[in-house]
Amino acid sequence: MSDDQMGRREFLTRSAGLAGLAGLATVLPAETLISEAAKVQTSAALPSPRNIPIDTFVVLMMENRSFDHYLGWFPGADGRNKGLSYPDKHGKRHPTHPLAPDFQGCGFQDPDHSFEGGRTEYDHGTLDGFYIANDEYAIGYYGQKDLPFLPHAAKAFTLYDRYFCSLLGPTFPNRHYMWGAQSGGQTTNVIPTGSAGDQWETIFDRATANGLSARYYFFDQPFGALYGSRAAPWLRRTEDFLSDCQAGTLPNIAFVDPPFADGSGGDGLSGDEHPHGDIRIGQAFMSRITHAFLNSPQFRRGAMFINYDEWGGFFDHVSPRFVPDGRQNPDLAKTFGITGFRIPGVAISPYVRRGHVSHTTVTHESILKLISYRFGLGFLNMRHRYASQIGRTFDWGKPNFDVPDLPSPGPPVTTPCSLQASSSSRREARTEANAEEREGPSIGSPEFRRYLDRLGYDFEPSSAVTVFGNTPEARALDAMWKQRLPG
Repeated sequence: MSDDQMGRREFLTRSAGLAGLAGLATVLPAETLISEAAKVQTSAALPSPRNIPIDTFVVLMMENRSFDHYLGWFPGADGRNKGLSYPDKHGKRHPTHPLAPDFQGCGFQDPDHSFEGGRTEYDHGTLDGFYIANDEYAIGYYGQKDLPFLPHAAKAFTLYDRYFCSLLGPTFPNRHYMWGAQSGGQTTNVIPTGSAGDQWETIFDRATANGLSARYYFFDQPFGALYGSRAAPWLRRTEDFLSDCQAGTLPNIAFVDPPFADGSGGDGLSGDEHPHGDIRIGQAFMSRITHAFLNSPQFRRGAMFINYDEWGGFFDHVSPRFVPDGRQNPDLAKTFGITGFRIPGVAISPYVRRGHVSHTTVTHESILKLISYRFGLGFLNMRHRYASQIGRTFDWGKPNFDVPDLPSPGPPVTTPCSLQASSSSRREARTEANAEEREGPSIGSPEFRRYLDRLGYDFEPSSAVTVFGNTPEARALDAMWKQRLPG
């Protein structure tokens, strides 16, 4: 028996024990064991809203990585990376494989994570379309030592191995679900035509209408601008988040976005972890934001969530879930009532369990549900109403205010894709064009920039030196970003 098989058996045995089903680990399906274990983990009562000791919620949303692709090795979690294989269009099977020391993937396609591509990968529940829709990059994975921050945060606080992105589709729709539990029926990345922007209600609208504070912190290109001119009061720079943390002046709701550079991987330089951005830049940004929150006086009454907008086309062995949605449809090709694949998700707070893996099924709306419950905001729509309550995974009666010693990696010295092998550069240009055709214009696309110009938004990006410190690596990264962004 291989080490991977032994690890899997041990995981299922532990899950069976937690569920009170010891001895049935080899009899019952894995999904049944994990579901029953999750029920035990969430059996404690949720405090009343007035007794929830949190008034500050932070969401840091990264880009385009699946759970197994990043955390398939994680102890105590339902992860798989080694030993899997996927067929190509001719039926030949290809094994999953480690990607490091390649942290960009410049020579490969950006894996398909479009509305249609996701359905190819899902293949009516067989989950065998990852290689058919992509190349070998999509079935590659990273190990514990390859990710300089996320595994440490996950081991220190609560990791979710059943965190599904909201929609089996691309970036913009999933980010919209994080903001408002819907995408307005959009299945691609859509840039509004007028200054009014997308008009459906978001958690920011509901919160500010009820006297709460809400801010969106961005590094270079504001996704929040898609909500038009009404979003202007919400917008702040990354350096404002750092200073607000230090001063203890964070709002009730704080959404933070990473450096998108010039969008869709930023020639291998973006800090959002979207292919083909160097994932170590994103990890350094994640560390900076997390440390700012941990060292803030508001940590004692706060909760921070690290998540990813969607799975990015990378493989995962757990099937998406069917969920209630106002736009659900019996036709799989049309429905909004199916989630995307699993993503990495971590909760950081004095009130979460330390060193814990939660098997509870959650989505982006589960965070919105805790926020709305705490502040009495009601529900934005059907998806919000029927989402699972992530607050049930917290340990409200046993707070731990100790700040763990987490690493503080800086951005690496890296090489843009365009300066690597010429064949890779040409392939990168082709696959980027294909991605935009499938998914719509990216953050940082000329169309997105023209939209910002119409709104009159200041486009001057934050500085890598301001965020990461005045180091040679940060100065070099700043210089490369400025070559790719309009001033």
